[in-house]
Amino acid sequence: MHSILIFLAASLASFVGSLQLGPVNLFVIDTVLTRGKKNAFLVCVGGSLPEFIYCGLAVYSGNYFLMHPRILFIFKIILISVLIIVSIIYLFKKHKVIIVPSNLKSTNKSNTTSFLKGFTLAILNPQLLPFWMFVMVYFNSISVFMLKTKFDNLAYIFGAGLGAFLLLITITLTLTKFKIINYLNNKYYNKAMAILFFIIAMQQFFTLL
Repeated sequence: MHSILIFLAASLASFVGSLQLGPVNLFVIDTVLTRGKKNAFLVCVGGSLPEFIYCGLAVYSGNYFLMHPRILFIFKIILISVLIIVSIIYLFKKHKVIIVPSNLKSTNKSNTTSFLKGFTLAILNPQLLPFWMFVMVYFNSISVFMLKTKFDNLAYIFGAGLGAFLLLITITLTLTKFKIINYLNNKYYNKAMAILFFIIAMQQFFTLL
């Protein structure tokens, strides 16, 4: 029962922590509008897997990364570079009117690409590690949420991944239900995406200062 409580608490922390506009959330939104729900689902899967990885690192290797902050710094530099490149791609991307994104055919190549893009944007986000280390410290400060056994650790890790996945799926289903196609067919859509990705890149950059 204690492990289940930790699992639910970690899921909630992950869901709430993922609410901020980040590169994965933004890419999920774009994929729903341009490639349809199936491809967006694969972005959700790929984008939530690093939550398991970073949470696991926080539990089992957190002290190592505290002693070697340069590793996280390098990851952040790579992420900023990737976000700027993505921003430039959207800036010069030609506008195409899509009538019914849900009817777009999903191919093995597009499926793999969607999964890898979601995974790459998430795995390059080093903020996940300190976030889960902070949450773990907070949990351990409250007796009812303290991680005492290996099952508690696993519950914490799986809760972290599930919460992020549920948030991304919620975004996907919400956009699909309300069919926000008019925003996509606006000629300034790609420019808006470019600006948003650039803003996220700058936000990441200022955290280095």
